[in-house]
Amino acid sequence: MTDLLPSARAPRWICAAALAGTIALAAKAQELDVAVSIPEGVPLRAMASDFSASDFEPRGGLLVINLSGTVRLENVGHETIRALALRIEAGDRVFGGRASVTLPSQHTPRGDGLTIPINVRLLRPLPLPSGAAVVIEPDSVLFASMTSAGPDRLGAAGRLRVLEAEARRDRAFFLGKLESGGLPELAAAMQDSLHRQAARPRLSVRLAGDGPATAGPANDPRRVEVAFLDIPGAAVIADRAAAAGFETVWSAPEFDLRNRGDHAVQHLDIGWLAEDAAGVVYSMGSAPLGGQHRMAPGTRLETRPESRFRIEFPPAGGARELRGMTAFLRSAGLEDGSVWVPSREALEKSGLADSLPVSAEEHRLSHMYRHRGARAVEAELRKLAGVQEKGGR
Repeated sequence: MTDLLPSARAPRWICAAALAGTIALAAKAQELDVAVSIPEGVPLRAMASDFSASDFEPRGGLLVINLSGTVRLENVGHETIRALALRIEAGDRVFGGRASVTLPSQHTPRGDGLTIPINVRLLRPLPLPSGAAVVIEPDSVLFASMTSAGPDRLGAAGRLRVLEAEARRDRAFFLGKLESGGLPELAAAMQDSLHRQAARPRLSVRLAGDGPATAGPANDPRRVEVAFLDIPGAAVIADRAAAAGFETVWSAPEFDLRNRGDHAVQHLDIGWLAEDAAGVVYSMGSAPLGGQHRMAPGTRLETRPESRFRIEFPPAGGARELRGMTAFLRSAGLEDGSVWVPSREALEKSGLADSLPVSAEEHRLSHMYRHRGARAVEAELRKLAGVQEKGGR
């Protein structure tokens, strides 16, 4: 690794604690070292970092680190950066010793800087060795050409491409509104986006542990067929999908997937929705598939994930019983390097636009509209459209 930024130090902390209630840890002043390291082949330079707002304390044999601050990196390559993922490590052999930060929807040409906010909690075994207690490194950097650099130990490169594909789709949608109806139509589209974001139904979904997949008799789960939306252009379709559970505890869906396209699928993401007895549809994020799988054209993939989830409907607003589930192809990375995501038209016609969270880019643009108005969004859309026409540089 190269380009190691001198360690940034968090404020002094006076630590006095008991280890397991018996071993006293002597009170002492100590400083936390945070280093920024740039891997070979990544065209970034570490410029500055500030973690003065961080704190840490010992608990048993571990140091709990609340890392809060910023890192500033400069693009020293020739391509414009569109997104990146940071890998943050305090202890590689302890649960909670690693974290990541993703920064999508960027436009950072050569010579410009990226300021990345970081606010994560980490665990590190005690005693601390000499050197940096936390190391931050760019793990994947996505460029305007949709190529990437970095070790990609997090496996985030594919996800960054999906985020950029969604960003380009949504910018084209809002630019179309601007071209067809000027600022009034763009403003109306932005207002509609903000309304959908505020009104989108939400529920809590969390892992239910390793217990039975039912809240009632373990040998009598309820089985539900999962409807799989046939979205135009989607390379992957499910010929069968089902989930088992009872009341609020359900297994992840089982899928019998088929690649009906002309290209091999390198990775895919299946969206998962739940409908309550009142007909309200909630996004449950991505359905676990038990890892990424390559699918050649015409081949099938049967998934049997074992994860179980507890679904908690909002405390107010009506029925709490789950009535049905729906799934759809949310994204697919193809062997030719392209990325497929549903079109805006498909999202609207299927009703998904009212249930799914907006893309990171739509969120950014609507936030810009709220604080700076339609003209600022117009300028941003035209600037990025001009960059795209010139090849993304």
